[in-house]
Amino acid sequence: MFKRMPKIVLAMLAQGLALALLALLVLLASHIIAPPYPFWLLVMVQGVLAAFLSCRLGLPCWWRWIQFALPVGLYWGLQLEINPIWALLIFVLIWLIFSNAIKERVPLYLTNNTTREALKKLARKRRKVRFLDLGCGLGGNVVYMAQQPNVARADGVETAPIPYLISKFYTLMRGGDVYAMDLWNTDLSSYDVVYAFLSPEPMPKLWQKVAEEMTPGSVFVSNSFAVPDVEPSEVWELDDKRKTQLYLYFR
Repeated sequence: MFKRMPKIVLAMLAQGLALALLALLVLLASHIIAPPYPFWLLVMVQGVLAAFLSCRLGLPCWWRWIQFALPVGLYWGLQLEINPIWALLIFVLIWLIFSNAIKERVPLYLTNNTTREALKKLARKRRKVRFLDLGCGLGGNVVYMAQQPNVARADGVETAPIPYLISKFYTLMRGGDVYAMDLWNTDLSSYDVVYAFLSPEPMPKLWQKVAEEMTPGSVFVSNSFAVPDVEPSEVWELDDKRKTQLYLYFR
C-alpha cells in the first residue's frame, strides 16, 4: 500500500507518525521524570524517529537524512531567527538541482572516470558510434565520449534545470550535445550505445522502451541497476572504490 504513495506523502506520513510516537514517549516519560524536557532533545528524537520510520514505510533510505534534518533545521532556524526567505531559496535551489528525484525518483548520480573508461572500451569495438546518456547530469559522459575518435555522435538528455544548464554550457565548450528532453520522449533508435545511471524505480518501464526502440546490434548499458527479471548479456565489474557493475544488454 505504502509503495504506491508519492514519496513526499510518505515523508509527511513518517513525520506525523514520529510526532505521535514522540507524544507517547513524553507521556510515558512524565511518570518517571517530571517535565518540562529540553526542546532541543525533543527535536532530535523527532528527527531520529522520522528517519527510522522513513525506511520502514518504503522510502529510499537516503531520505532518512532529509527526514532527520527537517525538524532539526527548523528548530535551529527559529533559534537563530534566520529569515524564512533563506529556507525558500534553499528549497528552490534543491528543486532546480534534484527535481528528477521528486518527479522520476531518480537522484543525481555522477559517473566516475573508471566507468567512462569502460564505456570507451565498449565503444572501441564499434565504428562510428552514436552514444546517448539518459539523464546526463552535468554532461561529463557526453563530453568524454564526444572526444573519442570512433564516436560519431554523443548526446545526452536532462530535465533538471541546473544540471541541464551546466551540461549544455560544458558540451558547447568541449563537444557533444545535450537536450532538455524527458528520457521517455527520447527516440533510442538512432543510437548504438545507450547509457543510463538512474535508479531501480524506472528500470522495468525503461526496458520496455529499450526493447521497442533500440535496433539490432546496439547495446543498452545500465550502471548499478539491473533490469528486473531480464538476464543481462554481460556484467562488467569495475575496479573502482564502489565496485561498480555495468549491466550490458545487447539487442
